[in-house]
Amino acid sequence: MKPTTKTLSEADRCSEDRVEGAQESPEGLTKRTFLKHSAQLGAAISAELLLGTSLRSAYAATSGIASSEESSFEAIEQLARELMAQYHVPGVAIGVISGKDTFSAGLGVARADKASPFTPATATYLCSLTKTFTATAAVMLSEAGKLDLNARIKDLIPYFKVADYTATKEAKVIDLFHHHTGWGSEHGLAPVGDTGEPLDRALLQAFYLPQLIPFNQAWLYSNTNLVFASRVIEVAAGKPYEEVISELLLQPLGMTSSRFFYGSSAPDGDFAWGHPAIYGDDTSKLNPQFTQIPRAASGAGALISNVADMLKYARFQIDGLDKNGKVLMSGQALDYAHAPAVDAPTGGKTGVTWFVDDISGVRNIHHMGSFTGYRTWLELIPEREFAVVVLTNSDRGIEVYEPLAEAAIKLFTGLEKRRIAPIDSDPKVLDPYLGRFVGVYQDYLIKRDAGTYRVETKSKPIYPGAPAWADPAPATIANAGNGWFIITDGPKKGLVGELLNDPNGKPNYLRIDHRIFIRETD
Repeated sequence: MKPTTKTLSEADRCSEDRVEGAQESPEGLTKRTFLKHSAQLGAAISAELLLGTSLRSAYAATSGIASSEESSFEAIEQLARELMAQYHVPGVAIGVISGKDTFSAGLGVARADKASPFTPATATYLCSLTKTFTATAAVMLSEAGKLDLNARIKDLIPYFKVADYTATKEAKVIDLFHHHTGWGSEHGLAPVGDTGEPLDRALLQAFYLPQLIPFNQAWLYSNTNLVFASRVIEVAAGKPYEEVISELLLQPLGMTSSRFFYGSSAPDGDFAWGHPAIYGDDTSKLNPQFTQIPRAASGAGALISNVADMLKYARFQIDGLDKNGKVLMSGQALDYAHAPAVDAPTGGKTGVTWFVDDISGVRNIHHMGSFTGYRTWLELIPEREFAVVVLTNSDRGIEVYEPLAEAAIKLFTGLEKRRIAPIDSDPKVLDPYLGRFVGVYQDYLIKRDAGTYRVETKSKPIYPGAPAWADPAPATIANAGNGWFIITDGPKKGLVGELLNDPNGKPNYLRIDHRIFIRETD
């Protein structure tokens, strides 16, 4: 399959920082699954599951995998057990691709109130990992000549209109994936009514969408962008969004356990329920919960899948091949999707929805997922034929997947991420951050107490009736240089924030955790 030069090259001009000369993806990789779980062990489930015991196959590691890699994966499993116990995370599934070899494991339980194991076959919401499917489909449609990523949205959908005139006039398809639109971030997660198609309704209601910051001023992560992108895909392909994703990706990759789900109660079968964050040692409130994702948010987060299927998807993102070893997406298209295109927070970059970093000169791409009761992670280093996927069923899952992913990268590739760290300085450099910053579903309060600077969060429901996330205790912040601060303790340890100027040149925007919060003024 060759790309349509017109559409890819036009969109490519939006990416001035695009990395050139990327290596061609390897062809004909053989998938060798190293099974870590056997359904035959189901009868042996016991209280050990509640302690995070790994379910691994009782039959044979006869794949010839190097013992060092086997030991590396065992170390990842052990680290996962420790983190799960520390942060009260009921279940985790992990998958790693290293060259031609594949590793997977399930640990803990799918529901804290039942001894049902969390295995590589256990489905969860992918949450925002769904966005990478939406973005990949858009690039594939561009490659096929069906979608111009550099086209204005209103030229594709004439009735498109948001509250801001400039955004309505200038917003392009690629802006949706670069997160430079500036409008409200959670449209589509709330109910949009019962008349007509949900994606079409969501777009029709866009006129009421608040413009949080001026169009194209700064990077602001937005679920709304992917809601609109899903409708753009429908218009370009001439069929429902779900059919497009199934035909372009799920079926060709053999992802037979993956599907979109919009039910008001959890799906039947092997499905992991979400769980709230537990701070402290009282686990009496570690109760399973399920929150519906409406169809309007399909392309933003409504895909359910498991580690077994996600390893197929990760392999495809490395080599571009379908389940039969045929080219499904060209190396040029993959490189375009994965290349750094626009500035993202605290020195990072974004490609076509992917977050793009550099580890010792090697490109690293990743995306995370977050919804009530779930945290998910997918990270790829195509040059090293490496991927790691982690699915969790807890609001504290980030505290598990981040160290797991970093450990996997170091053990399997020898690469080590450089983390932003506090620096010694006069604490008063943090004075500009003092105040309350208001967001859609969370507020931040930064205050000084006896010379110590602390941050508090106050969560709010995403929409009326939705549960709010539990808030951790106030945390300490320190100067991280470059005008940034870093949280130095608590569950958000390592999270970095930065101040941005508003249109009047005043430092009234706090960008942290991928969102922008606006300073409350008198």
